[in-house]
Parts: sequence; structure tokens; C-alpha cells
Amino acid sequence: MKFNPKDSTELASNGKERVLFLNWEQGVSQFQYYSPRIEKKDFHDKKKAMALFTKTVFIPNREMAVTGTNIGMILVWDRSLIIEGIGEQNEKRLIKIVTLNGLGSQINVLTTAHDKYLVCGNNDGTIRFYDFYFKLVAWFEDLYFSTIKSISFSKTEPKAAITDPQKLESAEEIFKCSDFLVTDESAMICMLQSHIFEEINPAKKKGHTILSGIKSSISAIAVHPRSSILAIAGSEGFILLWDYLKKGDPISNYEFFRKEESNTKSSEGKLKIFTAVEFTPDGTEILVAQHNGEIKIMDAQTGHFVKLNTPLKTSDRKGYPIT
Repeated sequence: MKFNPKDSTELASNGKERVLFLNWEQGVSQFQYYSPRIEKKDFHDKKKAMALFTKTVFIPNREMAVTGTNIGMILVWDRSLIIEGIGEQNEKRLIKIVTLNGLGSQINVLTTAHDKYLVCGNNDGTIRFYDFYFKLVAWFEDLYFSTIKSISFSKTEPKAAITDPQKLESAEEIFKCSDFLVTDESAMICMLQSHIFEEINPAKKKGHTILSGIKSSISAIAVHPRSSILAIAGSEGFILLWDYLKKGDPISNYEFFRKEESNTKSSEGKLKIFTAVEFTPDGTEILVAQHNGEIKIMDAQTGHFVKLNTPLKTSDRKGYPIT
């Protein structure tokens, strides 16, 4: 449910297949509402016609509103003075459909910033800024986010992404935004700043992690033999090293193994998830057991798996996971 920032008596909401625009009046106990008509002929192909709606937001200082979908496109609504079939004068109607995510990634978060940008947080971990003509202005990608769940902007003055005075003079349009927080499906909260968009060095194109959570259930825990470190394995294939005396954030987060290693399926079709972990006596390596019965050796300092000539398995028979 979103209020129209231009008119506090108007609200918008949506389900998976319909969008509602509601109005209220002082002293009236019921909302008045309407749902704009959508027909299959409004879409270019059958797949787009089957799209499900995710979020709806009003465009500041305009009559428009936009609705995000699960295939990366937006539906643009605007007020019409012409009565065409079903509907009343001044009701919003579908005026166009715009594809924002070419690869079809679902739009999970749809919001506006500084009365200037439409901001999309997507299923593939990307965040993109558009002007109100839906032209791409800035993008934050390759930041190792999982599915974006929330974006929240600070109330501070927007900062220019370019800080070099010479570049500022020559730039036609300068991207400016205040610092903002991003939350993803892995329970990570990260602060991003506008200058990250202009950074070329990959090491500097990272936000500041405020909180790092655990997405899935914990499948195994091992205690370091010589220090106050826990190795925590998640059922989806990640491993965290955490100091239980100092507490705070994990020392190391090897969650990328969930994406790179554990997403390869065994012949039985089951993910090679981690089921048990154990430190070696000197604590330099971690034995990692998988659902397919295979054991891997991981370097506790780097997180890299040791390459073995022959795979370590408890049994050559299929369907015997290590528990």
C-alpha cells in the first residue's frame, strides 16, 4: 500500500494480477476504488501477458504510477481525460509497458528517491536508478547481493557520484543520491554511497556491511582445536568462521560456495549441500562432508578447497549422505 506524495487522499495497492487505486474523504467511513482494465492485447507477447505484479509506486509531482512485475518490466499508469469503454474520467489507465531488466529478473523493490529517480531492487541482486522517463541513470551491480528485499534512503543531502572538480564541470548530468541501506535475502544489511557507481577499481566498488546474517538452517558446527573459532555450515552450502568470544560479524564468510560449488547436482538430482564439518588437529584445514557422500578439504585461511587426485568418499554406493 502506497500513498500518493502529491495527494494524500489517494493510495495504490496491487495483488498478483490486479492494481487498485483507492481514494478516501474526511468523514467518510469507506474507500472508493477502481482497478484499471488490462487486456492481453496490451502486451506484445504471451509471456508478458502472464506477468505477475510485485510492487506499485507513485511518481512524485506527476499523475503517473508504475507497477513492477516478476519478469522485469513495469506497467505505467497515467490519468486520462478521455472515457474509453469501462472506466470514468480522471481514472488512471495503462499507457505503456517498459522492460527494465532485459534478462527478466523480478523487480522486488520499487521506490523513488529525491523526487528524481525511480529505484528498482531486483531478484538478481542488482539495484538500478532510472529517471522519470525510464532512462537508466545509475546501477549498482556485482556487489555479491542475493535477492534484494529492501532499500532505504537516509535523509541527508544527496551526494554527487563524481568528486573530481574537472569532471564535475564537464559532466552533463551528475548522478546524486544520499547514502542508502540495502537488505537482501541472506539477511545482509549493507550501506551504499553514490560514489561507488563511478568507481573503476573492483576493490572499491563495495558497500559497507553493517550486518551479515545466516539465510538457511545450520547443518553442522565444529570448534577450532586451538582458538575460540566456530566453523558453521549452512544446509545450503555456505561456511562461516566466527569468533565466539569476540562475537560481532563472522571472521570469514564462504557463502560463495553455495553459488559455485553446491549448485552442481549429483546424479540423484540432489544438491551437494554441506552436512558435517570438522577441523583438522592443527586447525589449518576443515573437512567438509556433503550430501552425496563426498568429503572435501577446505583451507581455513583462504576458504579454497584442496584439489585432490582422487575424491574422498565414504562409499561408492549412491544415496548415502554423510550425517
